[in-house]
Amino acid sequence: MTVSLFQRLLKRSGGSGRLYLEVCPEGLSWSLARNGSATTAGFVTCDTAKRADALAELVSSSSLSRMSTSLILPLNHYSVFQLERPEELADTELAGALRWKLKDLLDYNPSEAVCDVFPFPGDASRGRGTLVNVVAARKALAADLVNLVSQAGLTLDNITIAELALRNFAAALDPQNRGVALVHLRDSYGQMIICKGPILYLSRRLDVTAGDLRDASRQEQAVQSLALEMQRSLDYFESQLGQVPPRAIHLVARDAVLPLASMLSSYMAPVVETIDWSAQGLGEPLDSRCLSVWSAAQPIAGGVA
Repeated sequence: MTVSLFQRLLKRSGGSGRLYLEVCPEGLSWSLARNGSATTAGFVTCDTAKRADALAELVSSSSLSRMSTSLILPLNHYSVFQLERPEELADTELAGALRWKLKDLLDYNPSEAVCDVFPFPGDASRGRGTLVNVVAARKALAADLVNLVSQAGLTLDNITIAELALRNFAAALDPQNRGVALVHLRDSYGQMIICKGPILYLSRRLDVTAGDLRDASRQEQAVQSLALEMQRSLDYFESQLGQVPPRAIHLVARDAVLPLASMLSSYMAPVVETIDWSAQGLGEPLDSRCLSVWSAAQPIAGGVA
């Protein structure tokens, strides 16, 4: 997904390779791809006031000047809604037209939003007509991120969202297109996506913090709550979208010491398992803070957008 409103701001040339970048409150996660696959990934810890300097230093130290860059928006930077697609509109007209249908769904004026669309799977609409996913983000926030990347000397030519980035990795875990669930836990929240091959069916925010999971006095309740949210997402996938739920859930979390997968499995029907990073061609586990950018750099079968 490229944010169409910003086409006039996105440049079209850059150095060899591609940088994938996510700007978070805690810092910058990045992944560098050359020859079509991610080769390195890292996280730069910094606060909001220091992120311009931190990004400039990353560009300088890694010789990334003018490199083509994809920006991944984290989950708390946008919202996604499912709306019925007007039959009379061309694809290029959808985002602008559907933006005004969000006036009762956004907590800000649609005129302050930048929007784009991506497909909703036809076999999951369940008689609701032809649906599309509509992404909405605050225009000022998106513009600030565009300027941040541009001022660092990078060539920004693509903007996407976390679930479409994670979808690339999920698709690699599901070569038979039978369905796969992927859960990514961050410090202050989690995200669960369910895909069938390269098609994204469901994305949910999981309200859990790393602090709750690590604190002995709150851990059991936090694990139970997380398991319940994950199970409810699977139930929705089955009952409302009419799909067969996956047999396993793949978990990526920062705290590798905590046996979280087995703890969650005791409360759920499907097995919860961690990623074997060696099977993904990595010599050591990926820093979970880099999962979105690393996933975005993975090639996806069929070139699905």
